[in-house]
Amino acid sequence: MTGPSKRRRETAIRIQAAAIKLALRDGMINLTTEAIAREAGVSPRTFFNYYPYKEAAIYGPPKDYPRDASDSFMQGNKPLIEDLSALMQAHLSRFTAQRDMVGAIIRLADTDAKLAALQQSALLERHSQMEQMLRRRLVEQDPRLAPILASAIISATRQAVLDWIEGHTDDLVGKAIENIRLITSLGDVLEPRRSS
Repeated sequence: MTGPSKRRRETAIRIQAAAIKLALRDGMINLTTEAIAREAGVSPRTFFNYYPYKEAAIYGPPKDYPRDASDSFMQGNKPLIEDLSALMQAHLSRFTAQRDMVGAIIRLADTDAKLAALQQSALLERHSQMEQMLRRRLVEQDPRLAPILASAIISATRQAVLDWIEGHTDDLVGKAIENIRLITSLGDVLEPRRSS
């Protein structure tokens, strides 16, 4: 990312950091877009060029899968778990330096219905993106597998994020990949092999 897009992302993150700081200090009920703009060093008009309301500022920029990694995953020819691991590495490594911020967002969402709804909406969007990538990758498979597998991948990743922010692991990416690999053992859980 270079030039204006890098500057735009930096400004978006600066606004997000200001919103989180003020929400933690003053509470969501007392948080205003004007205060966020002032704390971030931008005008209120600039704030609204980035975010439509305060909860969106707390949640921050979209957390979509990186385009190059997504394309590589969909066109990959390695075993699915290997290409999925590479996608997760590219996606989650962008957040490893933001543990406190991610944790604050999740804690704030536990206390604010609008922020919780925004977080849920983002999870559904990530599920939709994963499902579409899986549909393109698994064209020869039963089409019902894509949404089912997408749900499992999103749940496995979400659990890794929760473990990471709670301090149960320092390796977000490794934990997510470990959790995703657990999906492969579900067949044995659902239908145990009988010994003869």
